[in-house]
Amino acid sequence: MKVIWLLLVAALLIGTTAQADLRAYWAFDEGQGDIAYDASAYGNHGQLIAATEAGNPPSPLSGTTSPAWTTGVNNGALLFGTPNGQNFNYVAALKSDSLRYLGANWSVSTWIRQDEDSVAMNVGDGAGYQRLISCPNYEIELGVPGWKHDYFWPYGTSEFQLDIGTTGPMDTWYHFALTYDGENLTRYINGVGNSIAIADQEINDIWKDGWDTAVFKIGGQTWPDKDFFMGALDDVAIWGDCYLDADGVAALYNNTATPLTVSVVPEPATLTLLALGGSVLLRKKSRN
Repeated sequence: MKVIWLLLVAALLIGTTAQADLRAYWAFDEGQGDIAYDASAYGNHGQLIAATEAGNPPSPLSGTTSPAWTTGVNNGALLFGTPNGQNFNYVAALKSDSLRYLGANWSVSTWIRQDEDSVAMNVGDGAGYQRLISCPNYEIELGVPGWKHDYFWPYGTSEFQLDIGTTGPMDTWYHFALTYDGENLTRYINGVGNSIAIADQEINDIWKDGWDTAVFKIGGQTWPDKDFFMGALDDVAIWGDCYLDADGVAALYNNTATPLTVSVVPEPATLTLLALGGSVLLRKKSRN
């Protein structure tokens, strides 16, 4: 009976605390307006921006508009760039400390549709790697479709710029997740994972000065403006101090869970606290 009670307590504690580390979740379901709301507890809401310049030094861009509301995998989505690869835009999100300190375990998940007309777009003297997210501490680069690979890059530690596999399919929705469990960086495409061993890749204030001045962007490089994403995104979510395992990623891909309901794996310190808490409750229970 004591064992059953302990398991129930641990399950309850894990289920209660896991989603507290969902740092941001932009569902892109608004369908109108110029704000993409963050459904997490941290309020990292984003503003839809039309890029007016690109490069360093900056060159003016003309004829650009903000990302457009469209239909996604789960209700609404945002369409970036296009038509014909000549429109450049992004979402600028508020930068609370929830996105600054992701800790030693973290995950990113989203649905992506890269459009064919985005091939080799490198406005602003960019390399053509389209930024999924980019901020002063880290970024995820989606390879130019057809010939380049996806990268994860913690700023300030370029030796850890990692090739994490070929880019996803064109002109169709695919599910993308990137997770770090403290030992392995794993990139998932439609639930299938590819891992690279890498130790101690914490995300904690890598670029202190940059955080105060640069922008947290979805769909473009933080600075300077270049390498814009071309296509549509849906359900962009970020977790810190915990991560998605293969089952969690599969649940998002199969639409049996959302970022608000999916189970995550807490960091080891959290697991220790949960076990201690369960042990204390068990001792109290045994005395009654």
